[in-house]
Amino acid sequence: MNVPQSSPTEAPAMASSHPAGSLEVGSGFELRTEPITTQQLVRYAGASDDYNRIHYDADFAKRAGLGGVIGHGMLTMAFMARAATDWAGPQGRVTQIAARFSAPVRPGDVVHVAGRITARERQERGVRVECRLDADVDGRAVASGDATVMLPFADAASTTN
Repeated sequence: MNVPQSSPTEAPAMASSHPAGSLEVGSGFELRTEPITTQQLVRYAGASDDYNRIHYDADFAKRAGLGGVIGHGMLTMAFMARAATDWAGPQGRVTQIAARFSAPVRPGDVVHVAGRITARERQERGVRVECRLDADVDGRAVASGDATVMLPFADAASTTN
């Protein structure tokens, strides 16, 4: 079968082949976590080998001027990565992620991550999608960043415009 190819800079129209729906620039996705617990912070400390007491010892964190225990910045980034990987689905993969932290998260906080497609480009084996990620707690920004996601073509029909 002879399938016409798009130019390398044009991504194919792909509204229904991706489990998340539209891949149009401007479309979005989101994730809302369960409330963060101190136990979760202790477990994350073990997983990340970051045992700084500000993440689990309230008195120590208060003496450090933090007002209490704060979550690991990288835990917030992990929530951002989870939003991207959940959206990408089992066949997609996050190839790059970066974040800037603007405020700490604390036990009891529910982190909301909003993702938005900012660009897409057809590649030989799929579509590279650039996403903006913003994390907040009750509307207060806690982190922002970007992710690059590779999504395979669902079928030969998705390679046409």
